[in-house]
Amino acid sequence: MKQSSFKKPVANVPQEAVVRQCLMCRDRFESTWHGERICKRCKSTAAWREG
Repeated sequence: MKQSSFKKPVANVPQEAVVRQCLMCRDRFESTWHGERICKRCKSTAAWREG
């Protein structure tokens, strides 16, 4: 039986950290991949966890 993996896929091209603006608080933060648009501080809030 095939075992499923819930890990984030690894990109073929190495990605560099980029400074982006958080979509919730508008503060600047260092994004480690192109899909990261919410800063860690906002992700730790109850509003983010509850959707």
